[in-house]
Amino acid sequence: MMPLSTKAKRIAACSAVLVAVIIFITVRFLSQPAPPAVAVPPSVQLLESRLVGRKDGQRQWEILSRSVLQEGELVTLGDLEEMVVFQDQEPYLNIEAPRAQWNRKTEVLRLYGPVLVVGEQDNFQLESDYLEWLGSSATLVSPGPVRILWSGMEIEAAEMGMDTEKGLVHLSGGVQIRDGGLLWKLEEAVYDLQAESMDFFGNVILEEEAGSD
Repeated sequence: MMPLSTKAKRIAACSAVLVAVIIFITVRFLSQPAPPAVAVPPSVQLLESRLVGRKDGQRQWEILSRSVLQEGELVTLGDLEEMVVFQDQEPYLNIEAPRAQWNRKTEVLRLYGPVLVVGEQDNFQLESDYLEWLGSSATLVSPGPVRILWSGMEIEAAEMGMDTEKGLVHLSGGVQIRDGGLLWKLEEAVYDLQAESMDFFGNVILEEEAGSD
């Protein structure tokens, strides 16, 4: 056997070191645990869908929407074509809104405005920038300003809550009622949709607007 030259010995030594380094890096890499998987909530998007909200097996509301996106418990509705609130299984209120979001767990339906509510009775109309439907109590709530047209009167209030089962509309906060040339200012009012009557609560101020006969 011929003795290796000094240069060959150096090359062999470097090769051995390189192989050892590669083996070490490979072992370290394989021994590390894999990164945890990122949980992505499932989502489903549907086009042209009809959703129905129920309480005790009976319809509370029904929405026809062009776009439906479900992410977990949240259902986002876009391009709403039709929304109906029912009372005793019969259409009670018709609602127009461009967008809505329904939380299936809390049974809260949020309506983003402008929102227009029209009663089956031709003399009731409600306008708001934002409404909430509370499924557990069958209540329609406006936490912000609301405007109502009823029997020729224009009603404004800072907040509103409508009990659809009893047909009562509770108005509070700077309530103003314009009826012809008269302006009523009061703290609270309750409007009975079925009886078509209104009760006043708190201090009541009656003014005659300028320009009225």
